[in-house]
Amino acid sequence: MLGNMLILTDFSFLPILDTSSNDLIQDFFIPALEHSTRYDRGVGFFSSSWLRIASTGMVDFANNGGIARWVTSPILDANDWDALVAGDQARSDILLFTILKQNIIDLKKSLEEETLSALAWMVADGVINFKLALPRNKLDQGDFHDKFGVFSDGQGNQISFNGSYNDSFHGTRNYESIKVFSSWDSAFAPFVQADAKRFENLWNNLDLNVRVYDLPDAAKNEIVELRHYERPYFIPPWVSPSTIQSNPITPCIPQEIVLREYQNEAIKAWFSANCIGLFEMATGTGKTITSLAASVKLFEQHDRIVLVVACPYQHLVDQWVEEARRFGFSPIHAYKSKKSWLDDVHEKIIAFNHKDISNVCIITTHATFSTEHFRDMLNRIDGPALLIADEAHHLNSERVKAFFPELIRNRLALSATPDRWFDDQVTNPLRDYFGKTVYSLPLGKAIEDGFLTPYYYYPILVELSDDEMVEYCDLSAKIGAAMAPGHSQVNEEYLQHLLIKRSLILNTAVNKLAAMDDLLGEKKDIFHSLVYCAPGQIDDIVELLGWKKKLRVHRFTAEEDTTTRQKLLDDFASEKLQALVAMRCLDEGVDVPSTVIAYILASSSNPREFIQRRGRILRKYPGKDHAIIYDLITVPPLKNIFNEVSQNSEKSLLRRELKRFSEFANSALNTQSAYQVIWELAKDHGIYEF
Repeated sequence: MLGNMLILTDFSFLPILDTSSNDLIQDFFIPALEHSTRYDRGVGFFSSSWLRIASTGMVDFANNGGIARWVTSPILDANDWDALVAGDQARSDILLFTILKQNIIDLKKSLEEETLSALAWMVADGVINFKLALPRNKLDQGDFHDKFGVFSDGQGNQISFNGSYNDSFHGTRNYESIKVFSSWDSAFAPFVQADAKRFENLWNNLDLNVRVYDLPDAAKNEIVELRHYERPYFIPPWVSPSTIQSNPITPCIPQEIVLREYQNEAIKAWFSANCIGLFEMATGTGKTITSLAASVKLFEQHDRIVLVVACPYQHLVDQWVEEARRFGFSPIHAYKSKKSWLDDVHEKIIAFNHKDISNVCIITTHATFSTEHFRDMLNRIDGPALLIADEAHHLNSERVKAFFPELIRNRLALSATPDRWFDDQVTNPLRDYFGKTVYSLPLGKAIEDGFLTPYYYYPILVELSDDEMVEYCDLSAKIGAAMAPGHSQVNEEYLQHLLIKRSLILNTAVNKLAAMDDLLGEKKDIFHSLVYCAPGQIDDIVELLGWKKKLRVHRFTAEEDTTTRQKLLDDFASEKLQALVAMRCLDEGVDVPSTVIAYILASSSNPREFIQRRGRILRKYPGKDHAIIYDLITVPPLKNIFNEVSQNSEKSLLRRELKRFSEFANSALNTQSAYQVIWELAKDHGIYEF
């Protein structure tokens, strides 16, 4: 458990509560919120008055980094609707967001006294997220009447509850009751799991008999039934519909963003190439901002646009969604099940083709993008469209090329490393579709011009043990035999197994742990440190840093959910954590700009991987004037006990590691001293160029 954050198992929840015998707010909702980082609620009726009476719990919930999701019926008070819409619009309207922030001085006070303002602010800030549910198909003409919820904490514990209680002030005045189930009680865990799954199905529009709408869609589809009664507290005038309508949201460059000279140059170069090309820009130089600004300028040229963004990973989709909102788009998350987004995309494209709307934004994963139905859907667009491919090197294949939408004429690919080394043939599909590099900003130039942080590079030579070297040579011989000319058909699966096994020897060399121990020494004032390691190393590294060195450390892997990851990154930046131990999940798309020191214990020979890692480390951050990279380079045993047969394996091993060395050393502040560490060893093995 991190810090003093409470978890659900710390509190003893009553299994059954009712409004006659209990205070549902004080006895259940407030402690549940205080102990949670996630609150999912399906409820027939919601009123902002509930936030006012549960204000204490909501403050703690927000301070936990909590995210609440409500699915409720479209029966709202007019003022609640105005506040919700204002908050939703403020996510992409920086001026409105600023006004909201100015209205909030103290969260608890605002929840108690100016509930609508606080509600709008929490929606704008993403603490509370709303969708409205409308029964359909066999439930057509009915109401969404369900009343259940699920609380989750940062350690995966959950409680669910069911009953007659609505989220309103009047719900506390009626005779209502709820039953509570906990995931750590094996008898009731299936009930919790069922409620959690049911909510996810509703939220993602996977229930065939219930359609859920985002707030703007709910307004467009005229499903909102407004309740009208007096409010006993202040209603801020800026949440009135007229205020929102006077500020229509269209794609624009946010006022707080001032494009740098090189970003303007990149956009100009892309337009000069008829809006087809590739930005080859070092990681950390703002490719996302540059490309979104280009999309806005294209919109301004045509007064309409369909923007499609394809990303390799779901967490990158989420990041692009947030950035696109800042630029005035209303993105559709097009990944996971088609049922959750397909209808929405079709409706928006039809409306765009009929010129009922001026812009559509679809953000998806490479996996969804590379499907026939997605390509066919994009080919139905009638009007100007732009495809942005983020981390475009992932699309380098003939198979994926078959799904590139030919009817989209405006194309922009983004990558720090678009070309695989020594593999021009694989690069061709990407170049054929997206064209040439229209703008390049290499790492050295980005550092020289002050866009990235300069760094010192310290290679640390780590010898393989005798046994490891013997195994490495044996695997190299088998790999060579399998790939030899005239060899019968290569078993690709077997070959891949051998390559992975050999790579693992280098990444998990037993002497790396001792080298890491020596590097850290007795220092306790270590902060903002990232450790990259192989899967088999992570437990040993966490034990070394946490138990032996007494540092505040946490692993950062694919096993942590989004909320936990963000909490870890926040604690890392604020020095609550001194170090994070990561595997590949920090390679692309996760920003850790506060990193000052990086220890690389494991790396593949693929330049994309280690170049991406360096880019993560060199991002600018207040008070950070340089970064330090310690690279644990695996080398053959320095005592020469092997015969001539092993020399080729030794040379191959060194060449593999020296690719990364030369890439890192040549742009470092201490290039010469870095080369001195490796030069004698390289010369002994007859390697003079690297």
